[in-house]
Amino acid sequence: MEPKIEKNMAKITFANQPKLSEHEADAKFNEVRISLLPYITEYLSSSEFFKDKEVIVNFSHKGVSSLVAIIEITGEKYVLKISLSESYSFGEGQFLQAWEKVGVKVPHVFETGKIFNRPYTLMECIDALPLSDVLETFDEQKRKEATVEMGRILQTMHTSVASGYGRSLEGEPEFATFKDWLDCPDMKKRFDYVLENKLLGDEHGSVARMSEILIAHALASKSTYCHDDFGSPNIFATEPLTVFDPNPRFNDGYIDLGRSLFGSIVYGRGEQVCEQLIEGYFDGKPYDKQALHASILLASYMKFPYSHKTKRMENIKRAQDYLIKNRYLLEAQTKYTA
Repeated sequence: MEPKIEKNMAKITFANQPKLSEHEADAKFNEVRISLLPYITEYLSSSEFFKDKEVIVNFSHKGVSSLVAIIEITGEKYVLKISLSESYSFGEGQFLQAWEKVGVKVPHVFETGKIFNRPYTLMECIDALPLSDVLETFDEQKRKEATVEMGRILQTMHTSVASGYGRSLEGEPEFATFKDWLDCPDMKKRFDYVLENKLLGDEHGSVARMSEILIAHALASKSTYCHDDFGSPNIFATEPLTVFDPNPRFNDGYIDLGRSLFGSIVYGRGEQVCEQLIEGYFDGKPYDKQALHASILLASYMKFPYSHKTKRMENIKRAQDYLIKNRYLLEAQTKYTA
């Protein structure tokens, strides 16, 4: 159905056009970026926030799986974020609001809904650089303090209690149990791709053992609101730090932390950064080192397909080396705690 644009509503100026990804793996998202433009015009023309106002739209060139626009009216700026998938980022506003309730600084959410059948979030515009852009200006001690603080923030985010696993569908978890999520078609597709392309094997750790460890850990834990892409590029360098751009998933908090550690490993930030994140997250308390390592292995299976399709082989090699070096943690028949 073609969008219906009401006349004499908002006066809309597009300052630029969405940037298309050069990777073949993102071709379907490029098509959606282009298709969204008239529907964004329709939304802005009818929205209570913007009608009867002069509106300038500036598309951000960052983001693979979503289209991000800075919406500017006189003296005010908003962020309009639209998922390029019909289901990929459902729940972003829901998750940001859950973290705001437990005391984490996030962009305040004004509105959620659908544009062109894709979920969108209209939120506060934070005028600050990502933490990743300013870390290099910090001395060693200040970088450590920021990384430890990130770990503390993630732990606070995980105090928001959920009741299931997977994506948010109409506000509710997609699966009742962790095992249901682990066995779902999307996960099977990822595992199959990694194994068929020989990106991981027994030398990196047993899939069966990993699953056994993680299922047991999830049974003994509570599901929570997970960011699924928590790292310095998705944190604004404000005081306090502001968390943004989640890939919303309900899950065991160890899975979320494992994804962050995986990111530090593949981007060559060093095991010291991993240790600092862990220090902040657990605050000196004992933790299940075996389950955390299993979470890093799981993150590899989840992330390698896209890394392989976009030819990021150096990232894959770093993770492979790390997994071989630490495989003993997975194979131990008793828990490794730290």
